[in-house]
Amino acid sequence: MDHHVIMKKYRMFLYGMIVAALGISMITKAELGTSPITSPSYVLTFIFPYSLGAFVLAVNSTLFLLECLVLGRGFKKIQLLQLPATLIFSACIDGWMWVLSFWTPVFYLQKVLLLLAGCAALGLGVALEVVPDVLILPGEGLVRAISRRKGWDFGLVKTCFDLSLVLAAILLSVFCLGHVEGIREGTVAAAFLVGGISKFFIRHITEFDRNHRALFVREEEERLLVTEE
Repeated sequence: MDHHVIMKKYRMFLYGMIVAALGISMITKAELGTSPITSPSYVLTFIFPYSLGAFVLAVNSTLFLLECLVLGRGFKKIQLLQLPATLIFSACIDGWMWVLSFWTPVFYLQKVLLLLAGCAALGLGVALEVVPDVLILPGEGLVRAISRRKGWDFGLVKTCFDLSLVLAAILLSVFCLGHVEGIREGTVAAAFLVGGISKFFIRHITEFDRNHRALFVREEEERLLVTEE
């Protein structure tokens, strides 16, 4: 594969991480819960005095091990880069949380709008991570591994996976705190919305990339014809 194409794919993945981290931070700042994939990490911040990004790193490292088990011999060594990518992603979450710390929504409508914007950003971020097909964060990596191994739809698996994380977060919260903390209506809404949003963006980004490459090929052919003449 052309070096330029490879770099383009990794840049898209990097942009996806940054946008996804923004989406998670926006959802969390809406104070209506957090994104499903972040819910266990968010609950842990109420139990232990560490940042959300620190627990995202810990939870994603666990998901990475599960992904390795699902893929078995199909696991590619290049995916070991998921670990440093997760470190960058976790740092981005803490960075966005700091940026957004200066603004706290007061009215419920403001919180809902911030939640929806966060879901859109997270869905776009997930799509930008998935489309290049070079690397992926452990959360989406585990979903993709299950999707490919079983032949199931990615968006459907993503929704079911998110719901299972929410359930785990609720059980963790009740067991450690005696009540549900950090899980609200926004968490449930994100669980149902982000999968469909990511599927929508995956389809359109793929079509755009395909059309862009076709246009590039035609331009190269025309350039060669002019050169030969």
